[in-house]
Amino acid sequence: MKKKNRAFYHYFIPVIYAVFVYILWELTGTLVAYVVGKVMDNWEETLYSSYISMLFNEVLTFVIMFVLFRKKADFVRKEKRNGSWLPVLGMFIFPLIQIGNDLMTLVHGKKVFSLLSGKGICFFLICGVASLSIGLLEEYVWRGILLNMFLAAWGKKKNGIYCAVVVSSLGFGLCHYRNLLVGQNFADTTKQVLYAICFGMFLAALFIQTNHLFIPVLVHGLCNFSNFFMNEILGWNYTVWKYDDILQGVLAVFYLSAGLYVVYRSVQKKQNIRRKTEK
Repeated sequence: MKKKNRAFYHYFIPVIYAVFVYILWELTGTLVAYVVGKVMDNWEETLYSSYISMLFNEVLTFVIMFVLFRKKADFVRKEKRNGSWLPVLGMFIFPLIQIGNDLMTLVHGKKVFSLLSGKGICFFLICGVASLSIGLLEEYVWRGILLNMFLAAWGKKKNGIYCAVVVSSLGFGLCHYRNLLVGQNFADTTKQVLYAICFGMFLAALFIQTNHLFIPVLVHGLCNFSNFFMNEILGWNYTVWKYDDILQGVLAVFYLSAGLYVVYRSVQKKQNIRRKTEK
């Protein structure tokens, strides 16, 4: 009976707590969005105002979550890094391919407004800061708070690190189903969810490999930025390149594979160190 209670404590309580954090995050975000919407109610509806509103929403939500969970979350993991930065540099090829695809599509697509116009330059700056704020908030919640919590609860158990990475990434992906509430169709949302799960595994592996939340925040923010910027400049025209879905699927597989491999290597190194210290 005691063993069953221990299993419940170690595996189910962290998941329940994660659900609580997620609900609190959504409620906080909804409240902040309502307040920001009221403040900006008299603003003219423009491309700039929508991204400024997004920036305010993300930053204010982050501040609230930081105040609530600053003792539970880590920007820098306390564990000692094992190995070089070479695998991290190798991992960067995948987000660079994604960003490069967005840039190539942007160059060859029919633009709604010029990239070098005053509107284009202003939007570049606003969109860049707003995108990084999304990366900061989402990485703080899913990697800084929740992945760290799962690692603390399960990290010393057999396959515990894998469980922590998989569960936190599943949560990160599934939370994108909330886009159904804003009118996105189920098929497109499911594609986004599957892609986000794979991308989440990659970001979790980056965090574990580097011990710094800044790296996944930067990668997450830059990928969001290139995607938002491309779509707004092209008027959300998804017919620019017909093979984009295939590339996104291939990238998702690469993100998943690279993430699992890096986590596997990290686990193997820890086990080797443990065996040496036990001898």
